[in-house]
Amino acid sequence: MAMPLEELRSAVRRVIGGDVPMSEPAGGEPPALRRSAGANSRQADRYRHGRVFLVGDAAHVHSGVGGPGLNLGLQDALNLGWKLAATVNGWAPPGLLDTYQSERHPVGQRVIMHTRAQMALLSPGASVTALRELFTELLGEQGTTRHICDLMAGADIRYDIPAAGRAHAMAGRWMPDIALRTGKGPTRTAELLRPGRPVLLALTGRADLVDAASEWSDRVDVITAAAAEPPADAVLIRPDGYVAWAAATGEPAPAGELRKALQTWFGDPVT
Repeated sequence: MAMPLEELRSAVRRVIGGDVPMSEPAGGEPPALRRSAGANSRQADRYRHGRVFLVGDAAHVHSGVGGPGLNLGLQDALNLGWKLAATVNGWAPPGLLDTYQSERHPVGQRVIMHTRAQMALLSPGASVTALRELFTELLGEQGTTRHICDLMAGADIRYDIPAAGRAHAMAGRWMPDIALRTGKGPTRTAELLRPGRPVLLALTGRADLVDAASEWSDRVDVITAAAAEPPADAVLIRPDGYVAWAAATGEPAPAGELRKALQTWFGDPVT
């Protein structure tokens, strides 16, 4: 529905407390003013077209209820940033940039889904009031509360990570920020990721896994550390904080599986 220019001028005056100069387009062109109703939820079909990439609000818009847009946009940038750096520096494996679309587009769809659901719960009407009451009861359950919190924070994301064998439960998920002790003293996972490089975190002294990663030492930091409760024997972490591969604690995961994961995500080894 078209919006008269005076209506827009009045709305701006009400919001900012002053007038902003506005006029009809020159040359008799019709003004492109449209009045929208409801939440403006849209998503680009593609996040990449050749050398052009869409990130953050350029790729998706949705209701701000719950504030998920900040995490969504930042993770878009982190996901794309390290892959662009790998390409510029010449070690990106084939198809790495294409994983930006395959990983982040479904996440954007999921955020649009739950923001639309939240907007629906804010609508008036006896039926919606009944639905809110039901949701209030459900949120009294710890498991439901955790599910909703992870959904809104983006902590439930799990990327589809190719694996030579059975994938570890951590693969594709955000690496927990656990307390660690290295030869330099106490630290945390997040501190190890500050340089923006991939990290192989060896937690149980698996020398075979450390040796397997040595050919990627120009681009992957190999760090031996101890943890109170190691979640795995070793964890290969991407620069965006997501787990590319993990070896289950106490299980003899072959070093060849680690080499395959290193090559899949970080290119061919140094020759």
